[in-house]
Amino acid sequence: MVCSNKPDIHFSELTNNPVYDSIKSKGGPLKLSFTNYGDAYLRAFEKKCKSVTFIVTHQCSLRCTYCYENHKEDKHMSLDIGKRCVDFLFEEDLKNSKFINSEDCNGILIDFIGGEPLLEVKLIDSIMDYFLHKAIQLNHRWKTQFAISMSTNGVDLMKPDCLNFIQKWKNKLSINVTIDGNKELHDKCRLFPNGDPSYDIAIKSALYCREIFGDSPTKITLSPDNISYTFEAVKDIIQTLHPSYLHGNPCFEKGWEIEHSTIYYNELKKIADWSIQNRIYENCYITFFDTFLGTPLPDTETKNWCGGTGDMLAFDIDGNIYPCLRYSPVSIPKHLSEPMIIGDIYNGFLKKECQRKCITCLESITRQSQSTQECLECPIASGCSWCSAYNYEVFGTPNKRATFICDLHKARCLANNYYWNMLAKSLNIKERLPLNVTKDMALPIIPESEYRMLDTLSK
Repeated sequence: MVCSNKPDIHFSELTNNPVYDSIKSKGGPLKLSFTNYGDAYLRAFEKKCKSVTFIVTHQCSLRCTYCYENHKEDKHMSLDIGKRCVDFLFEEDLKNSKFINSEDCNGILIDFIGGEPLLEVKLIDSIMDYFLHKAIQLNHRWKTQFAISMSTNGVDLMKPDCLNFIQKWKNKLSINVTIDGNKELHDKCRLFPNGDPSYDIAIKSALYCREIFGDSPTKITLSPDNISYTFEAVKDIIQTLHPSYLHGNPCFEKGWEIEHSTIYYNELKKIADWSIQNRIYENCYITFFDTFLGTPLPDTETKNWCGGTGDMLAFDIDGNIYPCLRYSPVSIPKHLSEPMIIGDIYNGFLKKECQRKCITCLESITRQSQSTQECLECPIASGCSWCSAYNYEVFGTPNKRATFICDLHKARCLANNYYWNMLAKSLNIKERLPLNVTKDMALPIIPESEYRMLDTLSK
């Protein structure tokens, strides 16, 4: 399980992909740009929208091997607390508070998560009934400017209560059924507590969502256990679900070795060849080959990649408010004695010294403050991601950057260069994407002959 929040669009504005720009300027057959992908599900909103997460349960029906929620237990949010969370949002908006206001939260995206959120579908339905009733009663902008989002493992989706919920809210609902790829890859990691696989159930749920919503965007989470299946996974998902975009990334956690980066490069290269040969890019945007990837970042680019430093809010089952669900006790190890809480639904935001200390720490984080000099001077810094809450888990502070996926990012940038330049060649476009991965960075991952091929292709 990894953070699903998208990075801000500013990264794509600061970088340049001449191949993409050329294809776009000529009206070429690319399905989506990153900007479209990043905000597609928010297009219904007139102005800025804020994501607010309700953690409705600490329990899950699966035990995925890479999941960061290591403290699952039979605890869930009560309806009273759920309603109080809703009341709190309207109250804070009325006060035009720091976190909920008409500018940053003109529209509201209510994201339900767990554990597995559909274990509490009746609770979710009741919370949304209460939310909509209150919005209409107050003649509030949120009576129309709201959407519901959730990511699910799909295990419970075909049960009657869940199907009724989907039919009731489908015009305001976005559901992402997590499919890690083909059966072999998915069932390597996404397992029931007794070790049974879950692919056959999950794919039925994903196909149902495609039938209801007309699209099945999903994401692949890669781990050391399943990375060798990446190509087959991408191919199977696109051929089975026909998504308009497919998001995928390696998990941030420690455990990667250099050989995994070699596998990653080779798997992404297979995806590139298959996509170009079959013109997949005309119908599906594969985020492994993001348009903003693999260039230096200027010193003026200071913003944190991760939104879990105050841009998001997460209400936990007890009414405590965190800057991201990843800081919740269901995720954070017990030895971290200082919880990253910024308020609660009874007393409000930043009423305690520890909460003010927390937000001061989060707001002080920049790309520079948490990064090593090597990261700051990296010629392929754009698109390199991290999770602030995982930083906190590893170092006891969110203001120090974990870099366990560094070599994987290098491999991805090498494959990205191959993809865009081979695509340009196939479309008879003269522009080329420069190879910014240095030889010293590349040779632990690929042979020198392969690097020479990429270098020639980029010129």
